Amino acid sequence: MKFPRTICFATLLALACLNPLLRAQAPAEPGSVIRTETKEVLVDAVVTDKKGNYIHDLESKDFKVYEDNKEQHVTSFSFESGPATPSNSQKHYLVLFFDNSTMDFGDQSRARQAAAQFIDANGGPHRLMSIVNFGGALQVAQNFTDDTQRLKNVVNGIKFSSVDPNASNAATPQINAQMASFGARDVLYALKDLAKGLSSVPGRKTLILITGGFPLTPEILSEATAVISACNKSNIAIYPIDVRGLVAGTPKAQLAVPGSSARFVLAAFEPGGMAFFQHGPAGGGGHPGGGGGTVGGGTSGGGHGPTSGPTSGPTSGSPGRSGGAAPAINTNPLGNNSPWMNPNNQARMIIPQLPGSTTENQNIMFMLAGGTGGFVIHDTNDLIGGMNRIGKEQDEYYLLGYTPPESEEGSCHTLKVKVDKGGTEIRARTGYCNSKPQDVLAGDPEEKTLEARASAAQPGDVQASMELPFFYTSPNVARVNVAMEISTADLKFEKHKGKYHAGINILGLAYLPNGAVGARFSDALNLDFDDKKQMEAFKEQPMHYENQFDVASGKYNLKVVFASGGSGFGKIEMPLDIDPYDAKQFSMSGIALSKQVHKASELGTGLDALLLEDKVPLIADGVQVVPYGGDRFKKTDLAAFYVELYEPLLADSARPAPPVMAFEMRLLDSKTGQQKVDTGLMRVPTHTEKGNPAVPLAAKIPTDSLAPGDYTFEVKVVDDAGKEFKRSTGIQIE
Repeated sequence: MKFPRTICFATLLALACLNPLLRAQAPAEPGSVIRTETKEVLVDAVVTDKKGNYIHDLESKDFKVYEDNKEQHVTSFSFESGPATPSNSQKHYLVLFFDNSTMDFGDQSRARQAAAQFIDANGGPHRLMSIVNFGGALQVAQNFTDDTQRLKNVVNGIKFSSVDPNASNAATPQINAQMASFGARDVLYALKDLAKGLSSVPGRKTLILITGGFPLTPEILSEATAVISACNKSNIAIYPIDVRGLVAGTPKAQLAVPGSSARFVLAAFEPGGMAFFQHGPAGGGGHPGGGGGTVGGGTSGGGHGPTSGPTSGPTSGSPGRSGGAAPAINTNPLGNNSPWMNPNNQARMIIPQLPGSTTENQNIMFMLAGGTGGFVIHDTNDLIGGMNRIGKEQDEYYLLGYTPPESEEGSCHTLKVKVDKGGTEIRARTGYCNSKPQDVLAGDPEEKTLEARASAAQPGDVQASMELPFFYTSPNVARVNVAMEISTADLKFEKHKGKYHAGINILGLAYLPNGAVGARFSDALNLDFDDKKQMEAFKEQPMHYENQFDVASGKYNLKVVFASGGSGFGKIEMPLDIDPYDAKQFSMSGIALSKQVHKASELGTGLDALLLEDKVPLIADGVQVVPYGGDRFKKTDLAAFYVELYEPLLADSARPAPPVMAFEMRLLDSKTGQQKVDTGLMRVPTHTEKGNPAVPLAAKIPTDSLAPGDYTFEVKVVDDAGKEFKRSTGIQIE
């Protein structure tokens, strides 16, 4: 049985109109990435003998490719030999990724010296390199170029623009400028965003990850899965280098104990309890929910999602709550039947097995390398030797293509390549995920019908409410979290293959004042129930729906139109006003209201599905906050909020300690303006990496003492430099 009370899908729109670098990108060459939508999967494979020597004389008949342990027919084959030969003009692209967040100054210095030597030895007209830094935020220090002197200057710390306006080849592919956003929450999120930005760069890309590594906790498994999937879609092989060298430590392969990385304080939501989440142990607390160009919103809906378990039905109010008691922490908040659960439960099957002789911090390195077809350089102080090994491999791979079997959107599949030749070893990526398209209804006649309904004066006859909190992902670009509560009473269900089925098509259009469309998203949902009783139970409560899209700062009118067949349809519109973002000013995101929170560490494979669909969950101090698509709260409901603070002082590397920030909540009578609640200033727990100005904040709204009525909820934030920022939104207490 499928029981999708809460349905969340992500659509992150490409902003080519906002980004001149995107317009400068060369079109991807045919066969450059995994493309399940064009019915072709490409797998690159490196083959060596037992001594590590590359084998060059293999033919198509020597290879066998398996998807989910079933052999596939190889339809295309080539050997990508070195570009140094006159007959080969294939350009190769390599990224030097410095994970400064895990390296001390000594390690960084050694790594950059080795990188400068590597550039000298491996740069050239057919080997374009870029340099990326991560220190809490992703910075493209130098886009792709064959100018070796420029690359060495950037590696050595000489300040340059990431793009050379005087470059001789203006058609050189560029990394998406949005990848320089402050939204990366940790190095894995940064790698995923970077992989997306490299998707249009042709051919196989090599990414050298220079890092000190970090422990592999259960939460990080979901992020690693998403990184491997994103890299495989963009045809990127990751080659980690453990910069710690021979002092890396005693071999021990292990996974951290679940729950050890964060401490959740339930008292934060108990009546009279603390107003915000306490900070966990060092390195814990989950991943700050900074706007990250790319990863999804909430996973289960408002106050009407299914509780966990295969036989759970819909419940009114917040799941896990009874009266005014503190909400239970649902160990599977998505529910076993949530559409966010991978239908084949295979997401983590694309993660390779770890070797038994790695140090704790190397586990993640072997996982990323094995999943994408690279290898790890570790337990050596010869960094330049390791880099040169990686550089040589750019010219030593076979490219195999096959037509994959049909599969459900969101399903993941394992890949295995074998060679019918004794004494060989082979490395290839371990799998791919068949992700949902970004614009589901593109080219569909139903999209034209919804567009006509959006522009017509006729109102819809299906009721819905909507909220539009937004979060900055880079200067003057924001991610809008669309949260809706849609009436289900009039949904039309029909018997289909023994089930009660309804399909819902959704289109969102953000109109500029001049009538032009500044952003859009579309979606198609399928609801299926085993019997009439389940279907009728579903229709007793509104359905929670979420989506996301990116848009430039400005004033918009967002119209969302949805229909489930027949003549009935729904239409809702709301103004969307996104302030210009000034990176030098202390500021705050929009306010996301919530009726439901979850312990992020217990999302499990549901978080895998979120990240694979490019959703950015709202997480603060190890707690996921689900955005609510309305402003009405019962006295028994949990009322909470989530915002992001943008503190430019966090980007000041010379500052010895992070700035102190505080926040204050006030509730005012909407009619009289009379203050009903004032919490006073409370300190914001800041544990974000330097270099990332985004600080997540979530707290319970103190509504316990309020009488039913309309109120203005106000959040004010201040820092120790005397700067302050304030936002407000309306809420209703019933």
